Amino acid sequence: MNISYYARKRITDIIISIVMLAFLAITLLPIGWMVYSSLKDSTDIAIGKVGLRRAGSDILKIVPTDDNLLILSADGGINLYQAKDLKRLKYVSFKTAATSYFVDEDFIWIASANRGLIKVSRENLQQTHSFGPIAKGDVDLNKVTTTCIEKKADSLYVSYEYKRYNDVAVYDAETLRFIKNLPRAKGIYFPNAGVIKTEQFAGIGDEVFSRASHKGLLYLGTGSGKLYKYDLQSNKIVAQIRLASGHLLVRWHNYIDMWKSVNFGLYLKNSLIICGFTMFFAMIIATFAAYALSRFRFPGSDMFSNAILATQMIPMIMYLIPIYIMFVRFTAMSGIPVKGTYPGIILIYSAWFLPFSIWILRGFFAAIPKELEEAALIDGCSRLRVFWYVALPLALPGIVATGIYIFLQAWDELMFAWVLTNADTMTIPVGIRLFVGNYQNRFDLMMAAATVATIPVVVIFFLLQRHIVKGLTAGAVKG
Repeated sequence: MNISYYARKRITDIIISIVMLAFLAITLLPIGWMVYSSLKDSTDIAIGKVGLRRAGSDILKIVPTDDNLLILSADGGINLYQAKDLKRLKYVSFKTAATSYFVDEDFIWIASANRGLIKVSRENLQQTHSFGPIAKGDVDLNKVTTTCIEKKADSLYVSYEYKRYNDVAVYDAETLRFIKNLPRAKGIYFPNAGVIKTEQFAGIGDEVFSRASHKGLLYLGTGSGKLYKYDLQSNKIVAQIRLASGHLLVRWHNYIDMWKSVNFGLYLKNSLIICGFTMFFAMIIATFAAYALSRFRFPGSDMFSNAILATQMIPMIMYLIPIYIMFVRFTAMSGIPVKGTYPGIILIYSAWFLPFSIWILRGFFAAIPKELEEAALIDGCSRLRVFWYVALPLALPGIVATGIYIFLQAWDELMFAWVLTNADTMTIPVGIRLFVGNYQNRFDLMMAAATVATIPVVVIFFLLQRHIVKGLTAGAVKG
C-alpha cells in the first residue's frame, strides 16, 4: 500500500505521542498511587484493598409516623419512606462516621466522630445547627468506634466510645452551644455505652439492629442496610427494601491527623534548612571552583579535575562509618557537638555533592565563548568583574539546574540523615521511615506525609523548569 510521506509522518508522530504518554503514565503511577493511598483507611492499605471503602448503611433507628417511616443509618443518612409500600420519599446524607441519633417530635440530633453534632429539622430534613468535634483532649477520631447521645430537658449529653474516654460533653439542645464538660461521667449517663444490641429474627439472615412496631406491623432494620416489613397477624415478611450504599470514605482528615499526631512540621523545617544551606554553600564553592578549572591552567589542574570525578566512583555509604567515628572523636576532643546538629549534616552533604557540582558547572563555563571575557578585559574590567558581570549571568541556567539537583538529592537522602541527626534535626525521609514503628503502623498517615513531602519539590520544579531546561541544553550547540 502506497502511503505518502506526510501520512507516514503523521502516523509516526501519533505513535510516538501515544508511547510517550504511556511512559509518562507509568512514571506518574507511583506518585498517583501514593496520593490516592493517603486518602484511604490504614487497614485497607495494610490488607491490599484497592478501592475506597464505603460507609456502613446499618439501620440504627426506625421512627414510625402516621403514614411514613423515618430511617436513620450509620452513614449519617436520613431516609423518609412511605409506610404503605416502602417507597422512598426523601433522602439526605450527612456523611458521618461513628454515628448515633436522638429524635423528638421536631428535630433529629446527630452525634458523630468526624462532623461532631448536627441538628436537623424533621419537617424538611435540613440542617439547622452544627458543632465541630465533640471530644476535648487527645482523641484520635479515626479510632472512635461509636458515639452516645441523650437529651434531657434543654441539654444534650454526648460522649465517645474511645479507649478509656469517660467524659461527657453537655450542649444546649437549641443552639448546640457547648456548655460544660463532665469528667468521668459516661458511666452515669450512658451505662450501656459500647454495647451493641442485635438480635436474630426468623426469616432474616442478617443481624437486626433496630425495630419499631406500628399499626400491627413490625419494621426491622439490619446491619446490611435492609429494611423488612413484617405482618404480625400473618407472621410473614410482606415487603423489604435495601438502603442506598453509604458514601465513599475519602479520608481528608488524614492530613489533619498527620500534622496533629506526628511532628511533621519539625521534619519539614529541618529538611528545608539542611537542603537549603547545603545547596547554598555547595553552589558558592562549586561556582568559583568550576570557573577556575575552565579558565585557568595551573600545575595539576587536569589531575585535580579527574580526581574530582573519581570521588563519585566510591559509593556514599562507604564513608558513613568513618564520618560517624570522626564526628564522635571530634566531639570528644573538642567538646563541640557535631552529630545531631545542622552544621554537621550540612557539612557532609555539601562535601559530598560538591565534586559532581564542580564537574557539571565546569562544562557550563567552558561553553561560554572566551572572546566575551577578553572583550571585557580589554574594556578595563578586572578578572573578578568579568566573572561577576559576564560569566556568571551566562552560566546562571546551569547554576540553577545544578542547585536544584543538589537540593533534590539532599531532600531524598536517608542513610546519612538517619545516622547523623537526632530527634531535633531529623529530616523528612527519616521521619517517614519512623512512621511505621512509632505511630502504630498508620500507613495512611505515612502516605499523607509522603504526599506533603513532594509538594516543595514539585513547586520548585515548576517554578524553575525554564531554568532547568536552559541549563540542560546550555553548551549543546557551539559556534
